[in-house]
Amino acid sequence: MNQHSMLKDFIALLFFGILLIAGSWTLLYSLQTQFAEISSAKPLIVLSSFHGYLPGALVALVFMLGYAANRLWRGLHKQPLSADNGKTTAIGVLAGLVLVVIGSFAINTYWDNKAKYAGYQPCPALTLLTNRVTITAWSKNEALCFDNDARRIIVRGTSDEKEKMSQYFHYKEQKMKIYSIEGFVN
Repeated sequence: MNQHSMLKDFIALLFFGILLIAGSWTLLYSLQTQFAEISSAKPLIVLSSFHGYLPGALVALVFMLGYAANRLWRGLHKQPLSADNGKTTAIGVLAGLVLVVIGSFAINTYWDNKAKYAGYQPCPALTLLTNRVTITAWSKNEALCFDNDARRIIVRGTSDEKEKMSQYFHYKEQKMKIYSIEGFVN
């Protein structure tokens, strides 16, 4: 193996390692965010299904990282590559791709059931987050799904939008308390 080939293997090892670390961090962050949303007891929450793809992708990355590490190790020690190395990697990557589909379905079903158990229901199609594929709005009161202010605030489902939505609900709640006190006094 020449120096140029070993440099490519080192770059591949570094690239797949960085992707594995970033993917793992993204998965953990997404799980934490999902748990926080469901346990928040907010009237309207936003759940993402994107992280359901990550376990399968991470499995595929582990096999690709192993392949790059094996090529680099054997190149540094001037050993020939075994023919089974590529086959094992291909099978691992294919298993990761299958896990992307199956894992996404299983993980998203899990989160849907957790949200339903917490008293949420998905907002009907074409109400909130209509331009998002992997993000859905869930509500304890379906009327919130049709709220024009909620539609104006929740566009992409980002954390700052969720914070603005919480402030909006707090403001609306305070306003209702004031109206009910004024109605009681009069």
